[in-house]
Amino acid sequence: MVIKVENLRSNWIKSGWKRGAFVDLKDHLDLLNKLPLKLKNIINEKDKAYLIPLLYDCSLIEECFIKEPWVQVLICWPCPEVNGNFKFGKNPRQIHFPTINNGEEKYMHADAIGFCQFEREDLLKATPSKDFLWPEKGLPQLLNWVAERYNQPTFPDEWNTRMGRQKRNLDKLWKNKNFIKSCSGLYFNIHPFDEIKNTDEYSLKAYFVVSSTLTGKEHRDFSDNHEAALIQKLKGIISTIPNINIAFIDSIKEDQFTKSMERDFQRWQLEHLSYKNLEDAPLPAELDIK
Repeated sequence: MVIKVENLRSNWIKSGWKRGAFVDLKDHLDLLNKLPLKLKNIINEKDKAYLIPLLYDCSLIEECFIKEPWVQVLICWPCPEVNGNFKFGKNPRQIHFPTINNGEEKYMHADAIGFCQFEREDLLKATPSKDFLWPEKGLPQLLNWVAERYNQPTFPDEWNTRMGRQKRNLDKLWKNKNFIKSCSGLYFNIHPFDEIKNTDEYSLKAYFVVSSTLTGKEHRDFSDNHEAALIQKLKGIISTIPNINIAFIDSIKEDQFTKSMERDFQRWQLEHLSYKNLEDAPLPAELDIK
């Protein structure tokens, strides 16, 4: 029997195909056997393992396999023990993320070895599991962790080495409650943006970006009582690092931080900008998926 093309899409939707669906690999040995040997050997040691498609819905269930031949997926398995260092997208290579499995919260483990690609035509012959749901913001958290592996700004090693000398003091600043509740990001412009000798100088321009969600009394309190202190604290810490010349460190509201400015500044990755404090920590616009 030939299935009409116009019915394919609706049939896939009814079957549960969408980005973030779970496919039980132990029930689909044809897919399991298409995985790289190194990954397959790991999965064979697990009681359960699942495939999650990462491609957005319209392309995932596109009727034409010539237009969209491939689908990118992430392989995961249940966590034997949840590790706080891998929650909330903090670690770039491993993540422990929550799911709702048969009505109970259960954490899954994924890491860098689990990124794969399948022929979409082969994948859509499988049947997604009906046992999983995503908690609030669960799927966006996972997708942001995936995306950050590709679009997270990177800085020269020499710059990272210099900043690392004050890691403990900088971490204290990032964890300052006024910074966490009021700032959605920290952006650096360093010149030259290149590897240099450890005796050469970097010039630094920096902005604390103040969340536009901070309005009225909250914004006045931050501006009057905390903003200048945060700026001076960062200046004081960086001024102790040899061969970094501070051109300026300032604050700016999100609605004033324009796209043209953003092209000249790179976001400095901070642990507090994970999803650990969803109620308290405003995220950068590119991570704040509702």
